[in-house]
Amino acid sequence: MKKIVLRNVNSITPFRIIENSGIIIEGKKIAEIGKLEDLSFEPDEEYEFFDFEGMYAVPGFIDLHVHGGLGYGFEDEDEDALFKISEFFFQHGTTGLLATLYPKPEKEFIRELRRLADFIEQNHSNIWGIHLEGPFLNPEERGAMNPDYLLKPSLDAWYTLRDAGRGFIKIMTIAPELPGAYEVMREAALDGVILSIGHSIADIDEIQTAIHNGAAHVTHMFNAMKPFHHRDPGVITGSLLFDELKIELIADGIHVHPMVMKLLYKIKGASGIILITDAMKMCGLPDGEYEFADQKVIVKDKKIFLEDGTLAGSMLTMERAVKVMVELVDVPITSAVRMASLNPARVLGKEHRKGILATGKDADIVVLDKDFNVHMTIYEGEIKYRRD
Repeated sequence: MKKIVLRNVNSITPFRIIENSGIIIEGKKIAEIGKLEDLSFEPDEEYEFFDFEGMYAVPGFIDLHVHGGLGYGFEDEDEDALFKISEFFFQHGTTGLLATLYPKPEKEFIRELRRLADFIEQNHSNIWGIHLEGPFLNPEERGAMNPDYLLKPSLDAWYTLRDAGRGFIKIMTIAPELPGAYEVMREAALDGVILSIGHSIADIDEIQTAIHNGAAHVTHMFNAMKPFHHRDPGVITGSLLFDELKIELIADGIHVHPMVMKLLYKIKGASGIILITDAMKMCGLPDGEYEFADQKVIVKDKKIFLEDGTLAGSMLTMERAVKVMVELVDVPITSAVRMASLNPARVLGKEHRKGILATGKDADIVVLDKDFNVHMTIYEGEIKYRRD
């Protein structure tokens, strides 16, 4: 078996930058990484060399909140849809993602869960698990969700979802202030699900109680939650104040103003923010009218919104999110890459293998040029995308 060698790259580990470096990949793992002149090559081994003069090599991106792309959604019954979504996001450097489902009629929702569980079980891809964005959400902060499909939290409803997901539900967004939510959160936490506060009007006391009952995550910070108020602290205050809560950020410069993102970085730091896309099935498609949750949505000027102007997800991909953080928010590239790789890997408990460039780690690597375009995506040692 040939070993793959990336040469003349600036490797972002993501804690430091190794300039003019090389990476040797053997099988699924990184066999060696360091200054190019320090790498060891065996005379009896076969190597395949790729030269990326001055480009970045970064850990593969991990997107914890994404609904689809290139016209395909995780809710689609088309058997090719999941493969098409997987391929599309490999092209944008995403080597791991959670298929995010939004509330639907119960029978339909269960079918989607079962179909996704079957796919994940049967296919080795960058679709690692499922993020349930609901159905236990507060209608007052429903965002683009169809209110007809939201449910009141109950253990019976959770058990039905859990059984359909067969262990592949990794994150669930829930509004903790709803009656019955804490009981559902406790059970889900015991099942190993990460609880994320979102689509919520919870007050600060309810946020603290939610943390005690397993909440460790906040869904798309600032969006679908009450605005900050200095006499009525809620989800935003709790997200900024409590270190236990890691926050998702849609870094497209649309959902959150760059100066607000800068404030967020100043408060939460490089370890407290997780870049997500919240990309919809329209991601990668031209402007026009489409459908989401049985509602008409409009795509225009890189925005997706309902007819009343409510934002409905994004057109973002992860390499663009990193670019925005570096160029518009003035975040060091090491920190921006960390928010897109190691931080989400830690949420999923995969940091011992994913999200970092080092010997022995999985060879999940993305090569970016100086304008953050993806030139190559490698997943567990296999080249999944190469730019022409």
